[in-house]
Amino acid sequence: MGVPSLSKGLGRHPLIGSIIIELHKRRYSRFWQYRADRVNQAMLDRRIETQFSWPLRISTSPNERTLFNFPMQGNGAEMLRLAAWRMCEAGIVPCMLIHDGLLLEVDDEEQIRQAIDIMRAAGREVCDGFKIGVDVDQKLLNGARYRDKRPVAQKMWETMMTTLQEVGALPKGPIP
Repeated sequence: MGVPSLSKGLGRHPLIGSIIIELHKRRYSRFWQYRADRVNQAMLDRRIETQFSWPLRISTSPNERTLFNFPMQGNGAEMLRLAAWRMCEAGIVPCMLIHDGLLLEVDDEEQIRQAIDIMRAAGREVCDGFKIGVDVDQKLLNGARYRDKRPVAQKMWETMMTTLQEVGALPKGPIP
């Protein structure tokens, strides 16, 4: 995260964001050096890889931020792929991958616990034993559907349902 995005996220002046980043660089100088070394090596090799060798081939003028973010983003994707694969092997088939999560349709609480265990194990494997947290955002029971509470999402849902009613794909009436 750079100064503008950190400052905006904190709701503070960019000077405050700049100071925070500078203090972090001083306190965690080994991390910042490691990060810079990885990007420099990637530039020399013209590629950078995830833990399981998923490559990013580098162009002649790469975006440096992409290279800084690649280990986190790429290995997060590795965790999700590995967890989805292992869930399928265990008979828990993900309905959808959603950014950094999985949408599951399961029969009981035991499958939820099993899916969480699989996700934690995948995280440890990708991150060399580092423990990864797993959250359950929502449990929808008995045919309930996910409803995003943000006004923009509610408006989008209403627009989609109204359009489907107008073209005859759904019966007219109250929007579900």
